[in-house]
Amino acid sequence: MKTILEQYFIEFGQLDLLSFGSLKWQKKEASFTDNSIDPPKESILFEPIASNPSKHFYIYLADALSISTEQAAIQYEQFIQNLFDGHQEEISLESLGSFHFVNGILNWQSHFISNSYFSEVYFDKVSNELINEQASEDSKDNWGLFASIIAIISLLAILYKFYH
Repeated sequence: MKTILEQYFIEFGQLDLLSFGSLKWQKKEASFTDNSIDPPKESILFEPIASNPSKHFYIYLADALSISTEQAAIQYEQFIQNLFDGHQEEISLESLGSFHFVNGILNWQSHFISNSYFSEVYFDKVSNELINEQASEDSKDNWGLFASIIAIISLLAILYKFYH
């Protein structure tokens, strides 16, 4: 059942854990500063506020277990109660993170650290006028050289054809 719950969270970004709280995917978009782009920040947050799963969740769970939605709701409630019964010090959701009981309080430690995937991008401002001037100077210098080379090759080809 844990793998189904992890899959649901990855697909939909939220997992309600009944009276224990909910896991939520939090995302902050990248932002521009003066000379850099701050990376997006993504994290998995645990809110210890009781929340009931949606009907969509129970349909998803029922499809994954090939049972009715009523049976899925009953099995999910039993699974969560057994999972968080307080006898375990750590409850691991392998790909997401783990829950820890510290003095009877449930804490979340995420395995996902967005800084490992995203970094800041730095850049310098360059004016368009400077780029255009350099490009036009380069193209003028190269044009004369290429025209001379083509003229010499053409002249050699004509002379070769004429004398052979």
